[in-house]
Amino acid sequence: MFRRSQRRIILPLLLPASLLLAVFFLYPLARTVVLSLNTFTRTGRSTFAGLTQYGDLLGDERFLHSLGNAVLLALIGGCMLFPPAIAIAWAMYQRLHGERVFRFLIFAPVVLSVAVVALMWKFILHPTLGLVNPAFAALGLGDLVPVLLGDPRTALAAVAFTAVWHGIGIWIVLISSGFSRMPADVLEAGRLDGAGEWTLFARIMLPMMRELFRTLIVLWVVQSLQAFAFVYIMTGGGPFFSTDIPATVMYRTAFENADFGAAAAMGVVVVVLLLLVALGLNTLLKRDSVEY
Repeated sequence: MFRRSQRRIILPLLLPASLLLAVFFLYPLARTVVLSLNTFTRTGRSTFAGLTQYGDLLGDERFLHSLGNAVLLALIGGCMLFPPAIAIAWAMYQRLHGERVFRFLIFAPVVLSVAVVALMWKFILHPTLGLVNPAFAALGLGDLVPVLLGDPRTALAAVAFTAVWHGIGIWIVLISSGFSRMPADVLEAGRLDGAGEWTLFARIMLPMMRELFRTLIVLWVVQSLQAFAFVYIMTGGGPFFSTDIPATVMYRTAFENADFGAAAAMGVVVVVLLLLVALGLNTLLKRDSVEY
């Protein structure tokens, strides 16, 4: 009787969220699956193709190369993101002088749109009109810095740096919230036992935040696979497709080649891969929970 009354209360509250999920996620996903089973001409006529286009993706070198670039983007960006984010969050936890100003400076880029940030860094990294290459050239060190967005060896790292610069404030806030949840009695007991701040940080605080870091890593991997705007605005997938990710390949396939069926198949594959990666990372990084 009690459970039945609970359902009467809970189900109406879940209805609005369920409708939004169905309209903006489930229906577009189902529509994409239907599109992926058809081939389209430039006149808009469609022909049922079954799973043929999924099989073609296995031999599509450009799509497979874009998946590799997405993995590299996640790895490079993760190495750029997490060490400084953890260090800054820990420093802010120590209650530094001028903390409010520092918080504002760290979080300020987050409020800018992705398009604004991508265009800004595209001009900053421009080899002649920007700031980086001309500054090094004026110092006589121009040979040390390549054309960052024009060199296949550095273009992907430059895009990853821009994405990290734009969003690191959110990650610092999330990690800072983890530090703020640290039980004071545990930390005080460590200090009474003679542990320094670095020992507390490395041996107690970081292990207790393992669950938070697991969630953040999964979120970062998913986000890096969706970094379409940064790549499209800054490099367009170049040079020589060195920064192509699945989203840019899908965009060109759909809107430049008018092959909406193949683009939809790529989208379905990416969604499935995202789910598998998220589940895999969640399982791999899972450990016994720490209660405090």
